Amino acid sequence: MNPTEPNSDDLTAIAADSMTANANSDTPPQSPQNLGTFLDRLYGTLFLPKVTFEQLKANPSLVQAAIVIALVNILETLRLDQLTIFGVIWSVISSAIGWLFFTFLLKQLASVFQKNVTLPELLTLTGFASLPWLFMAPALSLPSQYRVLAAIAVIIWFIFWQIWSASVALEIKSWTTLAIIPLAIAGGVVAIIWLGNTFKLILSITL
Repeated sequence: MNPTEPNSDDLTAIAADSMTANANSDTPPQSPQNLGTFLDRLYGTLFLPKVTFEQLKANPSLVQAAIVIALVNILETLRLDQLTIFGVIWSVISSAIGWLFFTFLLKQLASVFQKNVTLPELLTLTGFASLPWLFMAPALSLPSQYRVLAAIAVIIWFIFWQIWSASVALEIKSWTTLAIIPLAIAGGVVAIIWLGNTFKLILSITL
């Protein structure tokens, strides 16, 4: 008995199934981490920085970054035992101004390397990279023999995260970012000194 030959409809169905299987096999696997929510981003910044920094660059959020900056500085105010309404407000405002000013200078210096990065990307990454400073209070609460080393470790962690996040935003090597950040800080200090001298001159003329 001769086998039944497949008709054209059967061949079309087989070809469609084969194409679907190949398309599914070419689909890249999804990332096991879902770092889209704010809490996931907080955790990811501290413990999964490589993945999280890339996602922050792809989907920046100024509101979330501002919340991080405010949270870090409010807890720092608590650590310094300056928990007053004025102290908290001044800490948040001054830190926000410093954060905006530093990031703006960093963006201007990035233009030297012909890197077209948006200000929201830089602000988001540098804002979330401030999270390691949350561990300064626990570090200083340790016994005296461990306190200094723990505080130094937190400072190094904080600086390294800032350099890493900036390098991701600017898409340059970390050692190059290491040279840019001090320039941005120095430029900010000089600008503040000039601004202060300008105000002093204006006051001396008007008074």
